[in-house]
Formats: sequence, C-alpha cells, structure tokens
Amino acid sequence: MTDAPRLGGAARREYRRLNRAADMPPRTHHEVVRAADIPVPADDGVTLLTDHWHAEGAGGHTVLIRTPYGRDGIAGVALFLAERGHHVVVQSCRGTFGSGGAFDPLHDEVADGQATMRWLRAQTWATGRVHSWGGSYFGVTQWAYCDGDERPDALGIAISARRFDDAILYPGGGFSIDTPLTWAYALDIQERSLPSKAWGLLRARRAFRRGALAIPPSEAVRVARDADPQFFRDWVEHSDHGDPWWEPMHFAQDVETVPPVTLVAGWQDLFLVGQLADYAALRDADRPVRLIIGDWVHGAPEITVIGVREALRSFTADAATNGVRLDVTGGGGRRELLSWPPPHTAMTVTLTPDGRLDRSGAEHPAADLTYRYDPADPTPDGGGRTLNPFSAGRRTQRARERRGDVLVFTGDPLPEDLLVIGVPEIALPFSSSNPRADLFVRLCEVDTRGVSRAVTDGYRRLSPDDAEIEAGTVRLELAPLAHRFAAGSRLRVQVSSGAHPLHLRNPGTDDPVRDHSRLRASEQTVRVGGTDPATLTLPAEVTVPAHAGASSPAVHRRVPR
Repeated sequence: MTDAPRLGGAARREYRRLNRAADMPPRTHHEVVRAADIPVPADDGVTLLTDHWHAEGAGGHTVLIRTPYGRDGIAGVALFLAERGHHVVVQSCRGTFGSGGAFDPLHDEVADGQATMRWLRAQTWATGRVHSWGGSYFGVTQWAYCDGDERPDALGIAISARRFDDAILYPGGGFSIDTPLTWAYALDIQERSLPSKAWGLLRARRAFRRGALAIPPSEAVRVARDADPQFFRDWVEHSDHGDPWWEPMHFAQDVETVPPVTLVAGWQDLFLVGQLADYAALRDADRPVRLIIGDWVHGAPEITVIGVREALRSFTADAATNGVRLDVTGGGGRRELLSWPPPHTAMTVTLTPDGRLDRSGAEHPAADLTYRYDPADPTPDGGGRTLNPFSAGRRTQRARERRGDVLVFTGDPLPEDLLVIGVPEIALPFSSSNPRADLFVRLCEVDTRGVSRAVTDGYRRLSPDDAEIEAGTVRLELAPLAHRFAAGSRLRVQVSSGAHPLHLRNPGTDDPVRDHSRLRASEQTVRVGGTDPATLTLPAEVTVPAHAGASSPAVHRRVPR
C-alpha cells in the first residue's frame, strides 16, 4: 500500500523538532510517499512488515531502521529524511506491530537483519550507500548486522552497546533490575488500546516499586504488571557472570567487521560505560569511529536530533569520521577532542574520620566507620543511569544522605572552577561481617545553597573469593564524567552497600538472583585515615586539545588548592 504520509501526534512533534534544529540541510523533495506493510521474508518464512519512505525521483542514500516499538513512532524521522532525497526503510522486528513470529529480544536480530539487508540490496532504488540508524534497541539491531556477510556501509548507533548483558543488566556483578523491569512493562503495554495504555502509565511508578521488591525476582514483571515475559525470566536465570547462554548475543566482537560508526552516548544514560568500552575497542583497532556524548538520560529528544544530523553528515564525502565531541556538564560548554579520555593529572582527596574530603595531603588518625546494611530495607538509589523515567538522571540526594546506611564525606568550598574529565577511582579499606556485600560509591556536587546532586557513581558486588577483600582495600572505578564543579560548590562522596533498584538489593546470601528468599543484614566497615587511607582520585587539571573547527578553545584548569 502506497499513500501520502500522515503523522501521529508524537511523530509530528518529532518532525517539527527536526525542522527547527540548526545545521540541518533544507528540504529538497516535497512529495513523499510511504509504501507501507511491505512483506519482507525472514529466512524461516516469517514475514517482517516494512515501510519504504521516498519521494519520486529520489536518488539519494538509504537509511535503514529496525525497531520493536512500531513504525508509526519513527515516522517523523522517516519523513524528514525522505524530504531530503533519501530512501528510508523502517521495519518492525519480528513479533511486534504486525510482523510475524514472537519477539525474543536479541535472539533473532542477526538472521532477520541479514534477510532484510539482502532484500534491500536487491531493490532497484537502493543505489546509494546504506546507513543504518537508531538508538537503544534500534542500536542492538545494528550491532547484529556485523555478524553476517551483509552489512550497512555505515552505522549510526545512539545509546546501545555490543554486549547488552554486561552493559546494562549485570554491571558490577549484580542485577540492574530497574531497567529490564521498566522495559518489560513498557513492551507489555505498547500495543494495547489507548485506555489500557493510559491506565498502565498511571500505575507505572507504584508498579515498578512493587515489582523490584518481588521475591523471587523472576516474579518482578508479574507483580508489577501481571505479565510474565519469558525473556525476563531468562535474564534472571542467566545472571551469573560469564554464562555461555549470552555468547550468541555478544554482537560485533570481531571489530574488523564493524563499518564506520558514529556512537551517540549520554552521561546519564544506562549504556554509557558499555558504549565507551565499544569506542575504546574500535579506536584501539584503528576502526573509523566518532563519539558524541551529551548530558541526557535515555530517550531524551536531543538524541534523535543529533542522530539525524550525524546520519545526514555521514552522507557527505568530506565529513570527518573520527574524533570526540562532548558536553561538559555543570555549564562547562562543549569540547572537541582527538580521543577519549583526554590527558589529565590525578587529583587525590582523602576521606577523613570527621566526614570531610581533604586535599591537603595531611595524614589523619585511623578510624573505623561502620553502618548496617539491611536488605529488608534496602538503601535506595536516589537516581542514576536507568531506564526508569521516575528516577533516571541527576537527582537531589537529601533523602538518601540522611539514611544511617550511607556514609557521607564533604569537601570545602572550591576557590575556583574545577574541571574533571575522565574516570574517577576510589580506594576503600573495606570489610564486612558478611563477605557477600555490595559497594556503591557516588560522587556529588553540593551547590552554594547546600543542595547535593548526583554526578556519577560506581558499583560492585563482592564475594568471598574476591582478592581485594582479602587484601583489605577495594578499588572501584566510577562511571566516566566530564563535569565542571563550580567555584563555591563542594565535592561530596557517598559510600553505601546498596542502590536499589538501580542495582537489585543484595540478599547477603549466596542464593542466585532467581531466589532471594533469605535476607541477611550485615555490618560494613570503612577504615579512613592512617597510613593507608581511603582516597578518591579524580582526573583533573585537564588540558583539552581542540579539534579543527572546535566550538570552544582548548581549556586548562588548574587544580585548586
């Protein structure tokens, strides 16, 4: 079926946003048509419904988008690109929005992607480059192309990672239940009637809270939504590190198969750490890769605008491929770098017995600070890199910092701006009455009004055979950041043993994630001061080399004393 395109409300808003965005090429084709519901056969005979957006006489390139969220939802992007002379192919993943079969996340994306690419290459109108595009699960489908013979000429991946499990499900060795629970809930309501969907959205916040506390955790979606998707049970079942069940879904592990790629990441996005690992692997293999990092959470509208702009940019023969562009949060502006991370000087601060962060280098008397972690009353996350829209991002920390199971250390007001770009690391002499404990550390900025907000954090699940537990000091990397701590503000560090449901509460037993029927409290001890103090090391005193055409000059920040 071919017709003139009509956009729904969300797609229309997206289309208008793209047309208002700066640095976009003008519209060149005014009569766009949408050939809808084209049946593309998968290798097993399943029909994958596909739309083709194009204008009469268009001779441009092709943008390929595969999505489980419905083709209408991306219609604004498709129309915008087609009006600039390109062919746009949008396909519903199997089991979603009319495509045959059942949606089993990750499992069918290699085969279905290859079938789609073969079909696309055979079309008489597909004469230009093929650029795949999209973020989140759209990005997963793109990484899967790299495991077959038919690959796009370029990838435009926003907010996704090659190893889905390590990136967002089990970072640090625990289970980040908040994100998969939110996703399973959203998938269950997305094709419901409008009243049913609206009712589900109204109930979502409380439903997420109930589901995250379900025992066993495999019942989380049923408790939240009275749904029971098999993929969620599989993810709970296969949560042990290195489980071979995941190996077929680790896409593009041979980086030599990866076409030129643009990665769009977010400082407060759940895929951040995994995406930067992907960038490092491609950079170290000398593959063409461009990295863009902005200050947003998952699903922010800015991501689409930047992704479309970069897709159009990639069709220009003289467009640079490599390099890094990032937004420095805290009002630090935009930077163009040759590579990530940039050069830096280590700045070390010491955690003191009286709850301060000291940068003087002075030695303090040794002291043991203790707190009790109780999984029956788990330490809340207070924000973070999650899919959950009710808690994602840099939240204020007052409620969390008033709890007895969170240690808080605060620095003096900064005499001048402090720019921190890179990966912070904390070294903590840490022990527990139970060797099965979690360690969660958050770096915050306290403004001149005394409001504490999260900047970045790190998490790790410890076990009895952990060598660092025996050695007495645990070293933990926090997630990367690029942040300007303003003059007059203060650094703050939180130390705790939980951030539920950003990371599923640790039951304090060796029970697998699929169980958690026993909950055991424990006493945790952090030793500060002495000859081997607890320290936070920040990548500070940064010199940022500017790219040609950078939007701001190279910046140097002296570490304030």
